[in-house]
Amino acid sequence: MSSATPNPYNWKFALISQTYLVVISIVLGFYPKYFLIAFITYFIVMMGITFSMTYKSNPMLRDRKLMVEVANSNTLYEEKNANDLITKDEDYQREYMQFAKKNMTMLFSYLIYIVVLFFVYGYISKFASAQTDPYYRLGVYLVYFEIIYLFGFFVYRRLFKPSMMSTMAPLSYKVTEKGIIGSGGMSVFLHAKHLLNSNLIVNKEKRYVEIDSVEAKYPYKIRLYAKDLDKLLDMLERVKRLELKRQSSS
Repeated sequence: MSSATPNPYNWKFALISQTYLVVISIVLGFYPKYFLIAFITYFIVMMGITFSMTYKSNPMLRDRKLMVEVANSNTLYEEKNANDLITKDEDYQREYMQFAKKNMTMLFSYLIYIVVLFFVYGYISKFASAQTDPYYRLGVYLVYFEIIYLFGFFVYRRLFKPSMMSTMAPLSYKVTEKGIIGSGGMSVFLHAKHLLNSNLIVNKEKRYVEIDSVEAKYPYKIRLYAKDLDKLLDMLERVKRLELKRQSSS
């Protein structure tokens, strides 16, 4: 689970964006009838780049083979409904509400941003089309697109950047011989080889085990709430022993 949005401060992504702004401005300035073709081409290229960046940064995609391995392994412990314990944890509920509020604000602001851009572009397009000099039209579009880009680069993404919770608590999950896989709103997983290099935090009062996979560098921590906390801990230790045995025999 990580952000699906490519980092706008990555120099490669910034270079691609700037190249597109120049190309689309040239098309609008000199060859406006080819704008639709240029836009569709850009959309296809950017979708490919976005998917590639997301694939590399999101373990749910990058390590899909490991997830399938965990899911198909024998189940050692299963928690079908951890919601009661989750809702009793006021600190976690407070974090979740802040996360939900921030993302709803971001979404609403983004919709307003798109509507404003749509109306402003209508005026800019009419103004540019009224110009007979193609270089003047080019300049108008370049200035317009650069203002949008810089606003998004320095203001919009810093204020309304999509976020994710650092701690993921699945409503249901399984501990199998190959790791942990959760579902129920937060689909996360952790392979046994990453569990070996993870930090475990046990909170007996709130009945959870929090797993921070440092070695795998996942952008989240997995918090497992359990009605039978002792059994969960025993099974996690068993998974680690099984993985150590597999690694020593290979």
